[in-house]
Amino acid sequence: MPKIMDNVHRYFATTVGLITTKGSKHGQNVMAAEWTMHVAYEPMLIAIFVHESPTYWNIEETRVFGVNIASEDQAELVNIAGGYSGIEIEKLAIPRTFATQWAKHIDVPMIKGCSLNAECKVTKIEKIGDHIMVVGEVLSARFDEKKFPLIYTRGNYRKLSRSKIRSGRKTVLITPAQMLQFKKMFAGQFVLKAAAAIIKQDSSILLQKFGDWWVLPLVIADKGANYKDALEKDLPSIGVSASVGKIRGIRRMMLKAGKTELRANFITFDCKFKSLEGSYAAWFARPPKNVVLRTLFEKP
Repeated sequence: MPKIMDNVHRYFATTVGLITTKGSKHGQNVMAAEWTMHVAYEPMLIAIFVHESPTYWNIEETRVFGVNIASEDQAELVNIAGGYSGIEIEKLAIPRTFATQWAKHIDVPMIKGCSLNAECKVTKIEKIGDHIMVVGEVLSARFDEKKFPLIYTRGNYRKLSRSKIRSGRKTVLITPAQMLQFKKMFAGQFVLKAAAAIIKQDSSILLQKFGDWWVLPLVIADKGANYKDALEKDLPSIGVSASVGKIRGIRRMMLKAGKTELRANFITFDCKFKSLEGSYAAWFARPPKNVVLRTLFEKP
């Protein structure tokens, strides 16, 4: 067995799911499941990890369960739900403790005041290590945008910071016409991801036509495609023959034209020039005034 430092598990950060169920033998129940996570978009799947318990036995019987992601003001509810077994007490019957409402699509109570509530039907149950993984397809879900999820880490409950981490993207101003040109290229992706070639000869750099402007030779790589290969295959379309070498750097930008913004990532490669034909690319001793994304020429 590999040697693992004591308490390593305390250095993960998780939300806490209040898992609700109802069965014929064990009745209504709620438990706290630290390992509750969203695992797929389509269909939307949520996985919970539990032990043999009234919660698991109810799920095994009914094949449904509720996931209620605890909000920051529900730490005490989590302590109660996690501190007692459904065999010991009927937790949902404790007066003035758990406020519930009935689910719409499954026969399960849902906890009020949570940051998220999801009604799930079982799609998979599998023993994983010392836990049982239950995966449920979400039939219905709702959230309260005013509620922040409770975070558990290092043995304590914590609150999320209200301040966002600033993006490391550099804002680059472009013209509306240039923005349209970029939008044509990336065809509605959430982030424009491109590979760009830095091809130098003596003191000159090779640029390609970009509408009425000039830009480094670049290609939008398909998702999952190798960027180096995509760039090497695309260069001949503008009359350039070059071997693509090592990655020079990455530029993460926010392209901005007026109020329109576009996230863009550019991977630049150092390339070795072979030959040039046609008029889609040209050599420049100095980047012209009508060059786009001059920042790509600079060393990261």
